Amino acid sequence: MYFEAGPPSLNRAIVLSIVVIGVVFHTARPQTRGSPAPAVLSVDTYVDSSLCAQCHSSQAHTYRLTGMGRSFHRPQPDDVVEDHSRGSSYYHEASQTHFAMIRRDGKYYQRRYQIGYQGNEINVEEKQIDLVMGSGNHARTYLHRTSRNVLQQLPLGWYSEKGGHWGMSPGYDHPDHEYSRRQITYECMFCHNAFPKIPAANQEAGADPIFEGAIPQGIDCQRCHGPGGAHIERAQSGRAERDAIRAAIVNPARLAPDRAMDVCAQCHLETNTTVLSHSILRYDRGPFSYRAGEPLSAFRLTFDRPADSAARFEIVSSVYRLRQSACFLKSAGRMRCTTCHDPHSVPPAETAAQRYNGVCRQCHGSKFDRLIAAGAHTTSADCIGCHMPKRRTDDVVRVVMTDHYIQRKKPEGDLLAELPERPVVDANREQIVAYAPRLGRTAQDQLDLAVAQVREVGSRNTGTSRLARLIELYHPKRADYYLEMADGLEAEGESDKALPFYDEAARRRPGSSVILRKLGTALMETRQL
Repeated sequence: MYFEAGPPSLNRAIVLSIVVIGVVFHTARPQTRGSPAPAVLSVDTYVDSSLCAQCHSSQAHTYRLTGMGRSFHRPQPDDVVEDHSRGSSYYHEASQTHFAMIRRDGKYYQRRYQIGYQGNEINVEEKQIDLVMGSGNHARTYLHRTSRNVLQQLPLGWYSEKGGHWGMSPGYDHPDHEYSRRQITYECMFCHNAFPKIPAANQEAGADPIFEGAIPQGIDCQRCHGPGGAHIERAQSGRAERDAIRAAIVNPARLAPDRAMDVCAQCHLETNTTVLSHSILRYDRGPFSYRAGEPLSAFRLTFDRPADSAARFEIVSSVYRLRQSACFLKSAGRMRCTTCHDPHSVPPAETAAQRYNGVCRQCHGSKFDRLIAAGAHTTSADCIGCHMPKRRTDDVVRVVMTDHYIQRKKPEGDLLAELPERPVVDANREQIVAYAPRLGRTAQDQLDLAVAQVREVGSRNTGTSRLARLIELYHPKRADYYLEMADGLEAEGESDKALPFYDEAARRRPGSSVILRKLGTALMETRQL
């Protein structure tokens, strides 16, 4: 068990004993869809996506070339977009640290070191790059897999802008960054992978993110089409009708507009990444249990702060930005992500702009011609370049990408100007609201909104006060609300006030190793050994 602080050995032993007891008596939660498939295929069975290619070889081939198909992989020579032969050294001035990307005996490594006062290397660390997160269309992050099957993010990343260059990964560009100790969470993996296998004991919120066995490489077909077990079973039976075979798999094109958007929104909707936790996983859902075709709100609650939503441009905001656009709002559901994008293929670079501009002309062509004739519009047919320009993202400052907020006029200023990585200060932190679903005034709605407030760093005082009042008013049954309350108080340095809530959470979920670990830490902090 990893601890951020460095308590005395006795204290550590006490907490570890508590954790071990909790693990021994931990009651396994129901399997999520990231668990091994049962022997008999059913409507809920996820399968090896290579089976899909047996019937859909053309789509499978072109899909592997898309960003989603290349979103996660093992490093290999035929998929290297970075230059390891030259320019593979990088000096981070803020932390006075040198980095080197090394290829040795067919394997890849990231080396970190500093220079001592005698000119020798000190604080040396070299870790193998076991996995790569990111297609390379915009960026790549390098991961090391520990003996405990924890994935650690290495500090130096690669960015495609300006022909490709090395740079610090987001959150690392300051003097006291955490080196390679940052763990890849289930939330990170959710949007870059298929359905990795995770231990039952680690599916509980707050547990260490552990990945067992072979980790899938890239987002697979079932992320958008749902589990393929029943579909394959019917197709291979030789007895099922064509319509029955098709009915056993999700086709997003046949879904209602809002459900079809949810398929894309599961990974392309982040209302904010810099100043609040943008979403909360439903307490009864596993981290990889979203199923294409169901309402995304059944899987997680999404939160926003609308006061400055139009001003923010962040890296995972395509759906969020598109939904603010007049084109989308006036389309009455006809406009979807797939209006412009074929998820199974990437248009050739030389014809991509023509394709996307052609989509704009389907609705605006005649008006465009009239405006040109009247001298009210330039003769340029580059709709995308003006109305959906490429911009530098505010949260990952080394990435430039297309803004999906379709605007009448191109924003002023240099949209590509370099930005420093900086903390975001927001004066309106208390204005957090539900984005989807629109919460009402039920007890659960109020509690969930208060939990979001508690998780937001700048609003913990407001959030914990609100959540405490609601707990006193409603006495919720779930242990999660007491745990969230305790975590908020602990983060504010109020370990003594957190203890009763940890106790109550442990009473309501006595087998939780996560709760027992946190309770033990709070006891340590209050010197109750």
